[in-house]
Amino acid sequence: MEKNKVSWSFWFSVGFGYFTFGAITNVAGAIVPKIRETYNVSASLSIVLAAVFFIAYGLTSLPWGFFMTEKGKKKALIYSTLVTILGVLMFASIPGFIMNMIAMFLCGVGVTGIQVVLNPLVNDISDSAKYSRNLTICMVLMGAGSYMAPQLVTLIKSLSLPWTFSYWVFSILGLIMLAAIATQKFPKISAQEAKDLDNEQEAKPVKSEAKEENLVLQLITKEPLIYLYALGIFLYVGVEVGIANSIGFYLEDKFEISKLMGESAEAVKNTAVSNYWGALLLGRLISSAYLDKISNRLAIKVHAALALVFISIAVTASDVNMVLWSLPAVAFCISIMFPTIYSLTTNNFEDKYSDPISSVLCTAIIGGAFIGPLIAKVAEATQGSAAVPSWDTGFIIAFVCYAYLFVVSLLPAQKSNILHDPAKQTDIDAIESELVHK
Repeated sequence: MEKNKVSWSFWFSVGFGYFTFGAITNVAGAIVPKIRETYNVSASLSIVLAAVFFIAYGLTSLPWGFFMTEKGKKKALIYSTLVTILGVLMFASIPGFIMNMIAMFLCGVGVTGIQVVLNPLVNDISDSAKYSRNLTICMVLMGAGSYMAPQLVTLIKSLSLPWTFSYWVFSILGLIMLAAIATQKFPKISAQEAKDLDNEQEAKPVKSEAKEENLVLQLITKEPLIYLYALGIFLYVGVEVGIANSIGFYLEDKFEISKLMGESAEAVKNTAVSNYWGALLLGRLISSAYLDKISNRLAIKVHAALALVFISIAVTASDVNMVLWSLPAVAFCISIMFPTIYSLTTNNFEDKYSDPISSVLCTAIIGGAFIGPLIAKVAEATQGSAAVPSWDTGFIIAFVCYAYLFVVSLLPAQKSNILHDPAKQTDIDAIESELVHK
């Protein structure tokens, strides 16, 4: 069955959506030090404010998934974009720690809906052999937004504007995204729905629709293996965001970069955060050239192992310049994790679970709300007599996360999916290689 063909403007809308939610999501690494300074709170509490964003993923991913199934992808994308715009406008216009936290949560609710829709939408409009590559390219655009956001904070400071002004810029991006989406004609039927109808020609439409509506519940109640894959996303997002949000504190508390560089210190910290996200962008861009040529499992194994090597270099380094390149190297290595784990999960379950998998894995993005604060808490709990958090110790949490990502590459496929196709009873890696090359 051929995938739905869409125009270049449709792809632009999808790509701009990834860019926008990437910027809104990952500006946190640049603003958490400003939160600590502005509201005079601890590093862990300032990271908690940013982490509230990801709590929304855990609370609203499944509801957005049900809404998407009920009302369609276009309506879900429009409503989620409206919620995002409301959140960024509130953050920009209403000051205060609590109000910023509420606004951050609203941003998270909206971005959750956007991502729940966009990931399966890319699947709907991509050929099977090109899906992993296309999703990775979309992640590159997300990375571009992530790289731009910290630099925007630096630019705003140079213009003598408050750091919250960045959220006025995000509101403009949100409005452009809303206009782009509203003017597009979405595919009337997803690729999976078309396949279901082809396979069940004698079934009544109402019965088929009822079956589709229950797929999320079927997945989370009858397929426990999905939770192990979801844990991979939980830890990946958590450590990715946790490291990014800790960079500014790491440079300040361990290397006293403000004393070392004076007024330029903030620009250096923001650039370090940008370089981290930029390395993720570069990694996704480069990996898009080979991800469809090797198995997902092999890609995860190699990249997770390299991430462990570079985080070891970062925490043992005594020179700030060593840290400034090793942390982006870590980001480069883990850059392929989300699209690859997502693709691995999709390929290892029955095709009917394609859309529900998006909801479940997006729920797991709540890991971003826990790993960052955990890193900070461990750092604060092990601080020395100088009352300075020990971020090297806190980064032990990152080791655990990267180790589990390696374990994800060893997880089996859904049993019923293997039995459904006798060929899949052979080596799963070979099957994946066949899938990505066909």
